[in-house]
Parts: sequence; C-alpha cells; structure tokens
Amino acid sequence: MPAMPEIILNVDDNEPGRYATTRILNRAGFQVLEAGTGKEALRLARSASPQLVVLDVNLPDMSGIDVCRQLKTDPATAGIMVLQVSATNIAVLDRVSSLSAGADSFLVEPVEPEELEAVARALLRLHRVEAELRRSLAEREMLLREVNHRVKNSLQLVLSMLSLQGGEFREAGAREIFAKAIARVTAIASIHERLYQDTDPLSIDMQTYLSGLCAELARAGIGDERHADLRTDIEPLRLPTENGVSLALIVNELVMNALKHGRPDDRPAIINVSLRRLDAGQARLTIADNGPGIAAGGANKPAGGLGSRLINMLVRQLNGQLRIEHADGYAAHITFPLQAAVTWDSKS
Repeated sequence: MPAMPEIILNVDDNEPGRYATTRILNRAGFQVLEAGTGKEALRLARSASPQLVVLDVNLPDMSGIDVCRQLKTDPATAGIMVLQVSATNIAVLDRVSSLSAGADSFLVEPVEPEELEAVARALLRLHRVEAELRRSLAEREMLLREVNHRVKNSLQLVLSMLSLQGGEFREAGAREIFAKAIARVTAIASIHERLYQDTDPLSIDMQTYLSGLCAELARAGIGDERHADLRTDIEPLRLPTENGVSLALIVNELVMNALKHGRPDDRPAIINVSLRRLDAGQARLTIADNGPGIAAGGANKPAGGLGSRLINMLVRQLNGQLRIEHADGYAAHITFPLQAAVTWDSKS
C-alpha cells in the first residue's frame, strides 16, 4: 500500500503567488491545502493536521508571525513545521522576529522552485524525526509506568512479608527494627505508586509527595501516645525521581526519629518539615523538632546508628551537605543542588 502524501498548508492572501507555490509543491508530490487568511490557516492546521505550513508574513487579518506563534504555543499544532516566507519583510529584524516566534525556517520571495522543494523536504524530514522521538518518548513513558507498577506491587509483597515476620517477635527492640524497615520500604513504595499515577514518570512533585508522606507517618502511631504536631512547608518543586527517592528516605528517617524521641517532657512535640528553593540553583530540606536535642540527652540521636549512616549516604547521593543544630531542640538542614528534571508532557 503506497504511503499517503505528506500534507502542506500553503497560506498566502495573494492568489497568483499562492497558486504558484501550490503548483510547485503539487509537482513535488505533496498534498497541498490552501488558506488566504490567518484565521483560516489556524482552523485548517487544527482540523487537517498538516506536517508543514508555508506561511506568508503579510496576511489581511493578522500577522503571519502571530499565526506562527499561535501554532507553536498550541499543544495540538506545536509539532507542525513552519516555513515563513515574505517578499517585503526581509530585513534581519523581520527574519529574527519570525524565527523567535517559532518558525523553523525563513525564505525570501521570490523563491526558486528547487529551493522551495529542497527546504520543504528538509523540514518534513525533521518533522518525521521529531514525530518518531515523540512516539519513542510515549513508549518510554508506558514502559516506565509498567516498571513502577511492578516495583510497587513487589514492594507491597515485601511489606506484607515483613509485617507477618514482625508479628512473630516478642522483644520490643526487634519489633522496633521491623517497624523501621517497614516504614522505609513504605516510603519507597509510595513513590512508585505516585510515579505510576503521575503524568510525568521522570520526576516527582515533592510538595504533594512529602506532605502525604508526613501525614502517613503522623498516622502510623510511632512513639508514645502524646499528641505530635507535624507541620509541613513544602514549596512546589519537581525533582528527578532518584533525588526524590533520596529526599523521601531522609524525611522518613528524621521524622520517625522526631516522632519517637523529639518530645519535650511536658509539652506536645512540634515537628517542622520544610523544603525551599534557594538561590544559585540549590534547595534546602529542614526537619526540626522542639525536643531535648543531642546536648540535653545524647542517647536519643545516635551518631553511629543505621539511620544516621543511611542519612549520610543519601546526602552524599544528592551531592549535598548536612548541618545539625541542637540548641533549641533538634534541626537537620540538608542543602543540595537542584538538577533539572526531565519533564515529559504527555500531550506533546
């Protein structure tokens, strides 16, 4: 079955010029649609989905540059290649304006037929490559969703096994170790659950996730029965998945420790969790409580325990720095560089 010819939309209010361009493109084997106004061009671009628009700068109802800008900012038409043409707006600033609005190329009229055909074919090749990349990204998104779904299910199985095993222990210390292990696995499993549900499998919304994680920890019944006021102040921030996992585990460790140990003798515990963007491409995670701190007791914040070693390892993975304060309670500040998250737009 022969391949369908690629569609080119030819937009020009000058009928003789539009006819000449259409004839050249038809003879080259393309299917050509025509429009004489900007509004008609936008309508046809959305309804017919051409691969290329040959767009004159001067149109009777709106500038061709504005048409180009609208095409490139609309997700439904952003992938269409735009070849801007003009016989009058040919100064450097005119061409720069067209390219800045999103045009993929610019030709000064009159154009030789061979040049018009060659540029059209080059832009259509680029369109095919970009379309293939979008298909590959869509497949990657689907595979990542499936991986996250399977990892989440596997971790749920691990959690069930740990819960069953933990019920066999009578010693309080052993039960506590299992409770911490379950909380760590739960933190990772919940990230994969959110990645499975999110539109972007490459990064995670830390505001939504960390707020939810802290709420789950507050409901987990860690520590004694006195009330703990767990407060969150998380800026809207998306991070690459690997960074999000590291931060989640750090929050899990420090909040669990604060819920258990960060309680004043005669007052409810107040635990603050914040994540804020800093200058110079950095962010800072802070977990603070109003408990006795290291200076007052020492035993409740072990320097060499598994949790502390895990936190130090995770901070190194973030290329970050950990600073501890314990004058009025306990506070851990983790400053780390922000890495650009590759955000996949499922509509693109």
